[in-house]
Amino acid sequence: MTGQGDFAAHRRDGEDVIKVLNGQHPAGTRFTAVAQHVGASGMNVYLSRLRAAGVTLPPGLSVESARPLAVRHLWVTGPVLLDHAGVDPSRFVDAVIEIAGWVRALDSTDARVDSNLANFCLADDRVVLVDVLPPLIPSVRPEPSNLFDVLFTALCFDTTVILDALIGYAARALLRSDISLAGHRGQDLAHQVPQEFAALVETSFPASWFQARAMLALRGLAGEAEPASVHDFFTLTSVRAFRDLSEAERADRIRQVAQTVKELVLT
Repeated sequence: MTGQGDFAAHRRDGEDVIKVLNGQHPAGTRFTAVAQHVGASGMNVYLSRLRAAGVTLPPGLSVESARPLAVRHLWVTGPVLLDHAGVDPSRFVDAVIEIAGWVRALDSTDARVDSNLANFCLADDRVVLVDVLPPLIPSVRPEPSNLFDVLFTALCFDTTVILDALIGYAARALLRSDISLAGHRGQDLAHQVPQEFAALVETSFPASWFQARAMLALRGLAGEAEPASVHDFFTLTSVRAFRDLSEAERADRIRQVAQTVKELVLT
């Protein structure tokens, strides 16, 4: 989930897997508490919205319990999508483009999908969203209480940020691959960004971070930026690392990233 680690504990039950929402996840108990209050009916509505937007969900997916919130579905044996960047880069790009379409289709609804490519699998060559906990429902999102909450909330619910994060993650994964990607396929990926890159100084810090990540990673794919600089910037803007900083250190990190963006001529 958004680079935060598992939001749910997994347990096999025959051919099924049962996933239980982790109420003590370090991303914040307020966030998971809101998800717990959604209940079985709210979870079913969320899943129906995903399906209506064309999102492919695991076979047999159903709500197992409301407290704690848990789901059950058939175990999906397909490869994790993130790993496929190093196996078949072109198929990987097609899959990311499909997910970007889901993200856009959900924009006008009360549901979102996570940008973490580790939450998707390829099953019978179909892209499947295998992790649906916690349900990302914009209307019940908690109000941010600190800078990490601001970043995390944007990453979960702001469609523009989700798309930039998705494309940035995908481009970086392709940069790490030992298999080269045809140039036009990189352009296909670049076309999925939500808009022409605007002046980063005019956006919120979460928007500027993920827009800059996407921009720099795409430049890396095009041979216009050194891969090392891409990886360094992703490390600097790591969501997990930002979570572990104090509030004062987070403010310092925001200023540091803004300066780095200027030095990389990304504004």
